[in-house]
Amino acid sequence: MSTKRRPVSAKRAAAIAAAAELLAGRRFARRLYGTIAILAVLAGGLTVANLSKLPHPNSTPALARSTTPASFALYTLQRDTGKDNSGLKKPDTILGTSLSGSDQGTVIVSAPRIQEYAALPSALAVVTLNDDNTSSLEMVPLTGGPPTLVPLPSLGTVANLHAAGSKNLIGFTFTASSGTGQYWKTLFVYDVDKPSAAPRAVQGIHGPVTATDWRFVPGAATLVAQTDDQSMFLIDPLDSGKVSPLGTHAGILGFPGSNELAVADPGLKKGVDPPRYSTLNLTTGTSTPLTLPGAFVPDAANGVTTTASQPTVLDTSGQYLQVVRKYDGGKEASVVNLTDKNGPRQLYQPDAAWSRILDTCTSPAGDYLAVETAAPQYTGDQYPVRPEPTPIRTDLVDLKSGTILKSVPGFLPSWCG
Repeated sequence: MSTKRRPVSAKRAAAIAAAAELLAGRRFARRLYGTIAILAVLAGGLTVANLSKLPHPNSTPALARSTTPASFALYTLQRDTGKDNSGLKKPDTILGTSLSGSDQGTVIVSAPRIQEYAALPSALAVVTLNDDNTSSLEMVPLTGGPPTLVPLPSLGTVANLHAAGSKNLIGFTFTASSGTGQYWKTLFVYDVDKPSAAPRAVQGIHGPVTATDWRFVPGAATLVAQTDDQSMFLIDPLDSGKVSPLGTHAGILGFPGSNELAVADPGLKKGVDPPRYSTLNLTTGTSTPLTLPGAFVPDAANGVTTTASQPTVLDTSGQYLQVVRKYDGGKEASVVNLTDKNGPRQLYQPDAAWSRILDTCTSPAGDYLAVETAAPQYTGDQYPVRPEPTPIRTDLVDLKSGTILKSVPGFLPSWCG
């Protein structure tokens, strides 16, 4: 029997050479996906086409290299649906800004399509959209320099990105695009200080957590997660054995104290009684009714419909913010009311040109409010995940005086992350 090797066809040789060149040229992909690639080769499943579909960096940092991270009081995301002179979509940008002055922000990073981001002291975690609408998750250093890919479990969609700034952790939900059902809104955390380690799935009582809503506890690495059936849990994502049930609640309202979680529940007679509110002690798990006097109840009369957002609870005394929206003849007028022991008062009303209030959140110290606003008539940006109106801007408001410090382009202020 002849032992002479079968000659390699020119087509196959070209494919092998192309694959070798691709693997040698993509340093980030090789470093982060090397193990996956080796396993796929052993299984006979890796092709040049598969490699091209791996998440890849989309972001372009705009900061000059420095040994000290850039410092800004706030970041916002500005999407741009316009076209440049060649007919291509203009890039989206993440802007950094101060609380004073008239500047419109400094560009930190740009990319063709930015879905969302979260801010850490030394980097921005940025979710960008690939051509097939799958996600790439990148860490963009605030000292300048190239982005680094975070290795995702598979091709899929990242959402609900948050950062625990004091611990250099980020978290996100991930849904696989293969339809296998292996990952569906599965909660993951990633330690930025250990870039060689892959994100780890957060473990609940019965395995990986599927989260419809979740938040890091301020100043801690622990988190609160809400599942599809509205069950809530306090979880240490770095220790799979530390899971504490918090009961079943309709919504997370925030953290009015360092160890307190405010939650909402429907009235005892749904659709009849007003919502109920309470605080949960995250150490003992005990629940205390939270009285929010003057909380607005939706109303409709004489062709005018008035609705209100869930309250944002500011402290354990029951001080809270609420967005009240009035619809009259297709026109919307929105205000932010602040209620404390002295009763409700109007804190903020946007300009008529930006009369739609979309969302609000407070600064970490609780002294300022960021208010996302849009024009009365707007178009959506048609993003597949987290679509938003365009144009959109954020007003920065002093919580004590109601004074508007400045207005900056974009939405998703980093205080909300």
